Amino acid sequence: MIFDIFEKRNAIILGRVHRELRLVRRFGLLRWQWKRRWLFNRMELDPKRNLNSHIMITGESGAGKSNACKLILKRLADQGACFVALDPHAEYTEHAKDFGASVYDASLHAVNPFDLDGLTERERTAEMTAMLRRILHLGEVQASTLYRCISYTYWISNVKSTTPSMHSLLYTIKVFKRRAGSKPESSLLDGLEKRLIVIAGESFRKNVPMSSILRGRSVFALHGLHSAEAQAVYMESMLRKIYTSLLGEGSRRTGRFYIVIDEAEKLADSPVVGRLVAEGRKYGVGIIAISQRAKALDREIRSNAATMIAFAQREPEEQSYIANMIAAGTEYNRFIEVRKALRELPRGWALVQEARERSPKIVKCGRFEAKVRDPSHMIMEMARGVVSKRELIGRLEREGFTPGETVSAVAALIKGGLLKYHVVTEPPYEGTWYIATPRNSAEHDVMVGLISRYLTENGIKNRIYNNAYGPDVIAYKDGGRVAVEYETGMKKPEDTERMLRTRKGGYLETVVLGTVN
Repeated sequence: MIFDIFEKRNAIILGRVHRELRLVRRFGLLRWQWKRRWLFNRMELDPKRNLNSHIMITGESGAGKSNACKLILKRLADQGACFVALDPHAEYTEHAKDFGASVYDASLHAVNPFDLDGLTERERTAEMTAMLRRILHLGEVQASTLYRCISYTYWISNVKSTTPSMHSLLYTIKVFKRRAGSKPESSLLDGLEKRLIVIAGESFRKNVPMSSILRGRSVFALHGLHSAEAQAVYMESMLRKIYTSLLGEGSRRTGRFYIVIDEAEKLADSPVVGRLVAEGRKYGVGIIAISQRAKALDREIRSNAATMIAFAQREPEEQSYIANMIAAGTEYNRFIEVRKALRELPRGWALVQEARERSPKIVKCGRFEAKVRDPSHMIMEMARGVVSKRELIGRLEREGFTPGETVSAVAALIKGGLLKYHVVTEPPYEGTWYIATPRNSAEHDVMVGLISRYLTENGIKNRIYNNAYGPDVIAYKDGGRVAVEYETGMKKPEDTERMLRTRKGGYLETVVLGTVN
């Protein structure tokens, strides 16, 4: 339209305003009513004009939340703003090139919650205990025991001059179990260990470079962490490091920086979120919180978000809560009109309320159009387990990528050190096999994956264990367990003998494959 020439340079264009809630006189009475907006109907969000840059996006699944966030991120990227997106379901990962963003796989690029970041060990122990107690829903006795375990883990690490990790904490719990003086104490520690195992992945061993994160655009793919608890710990640990880094930079920091938190309800009542929301304005930081349930969001986000974008919501209690927030008044008729509009919104339409404007608007959001498609994320996702070159090309062809595009993306990932490969020369699995950043050598982890695949194809239930606490593969036979080990020939004979002795107690038998010196 002709009025598009008046578009503000720093504005975020969300879509077109369809209707606006206005106070009109009808039959001699004043009533709130949705009125069509014909002129100047481009919906422009300008965070700089608001008291803060925080944005809250809510709505039921499939209503259009992710699409709206992509529109916002694309506009921010075009303006040169920096951001970090915490992405639990790979909503933004495949479009990272459109945003000029780097992708970090959370299962490979880690944050370590044991890092002190300026705190004392006692302070960090208390903070970690509170975080894990909240996320894992621990009781008071479990939390007290966890505090002792974390304190001991720090003490042992200081003796060894190492940095502790979640695996260090699990080892401490095993030590405490061996020394337990009673069965109830042992059961308590056993229960605590089982709760912590779900979050003790490789993601909590080493840290990502925060300086490049704060000065660029990054998307953290969290779906490789297969439990909601692990994702929540990762998200909170990452936000704490961002907050600490911002404090370190202080007034020297320039430019805008946004933090996108998808499924932000996972961090409800998190103190670090409250600090970022309350103090973010001083550092040019804006939070974009996305959730299906606004009521479950942290109180600081709900009370400080200058912009609210609400998509369709059918749950009655949630409808009433959001309508109260958007109506922002005591007039009952105003609340009724907002709640009715919220219930009847089509997919892709939203109610938008900015703090600097009294009138909420019904907006038809634009559609995010991706200009660049990158198969790298899909390749890394498939290569979590072993995948052959033939399987990769076939799968990506069905997704619209040519074999040349696949081969080129694979070569780039190998060059970047994210993807490894091993060539198998013997049938039935001859060919090139890929694996995403193996824990051991590429040969070892590819062959472990193929052993598991062979057992599955032959009807034998199994699972890959492949870490220091157990065998490479555990197969189940006649109600018992069989340890399957693959050896590349690099291990010393005495180490192999020691490994075989440790397997005797818990397994029916141990099968060793590969080359042994």
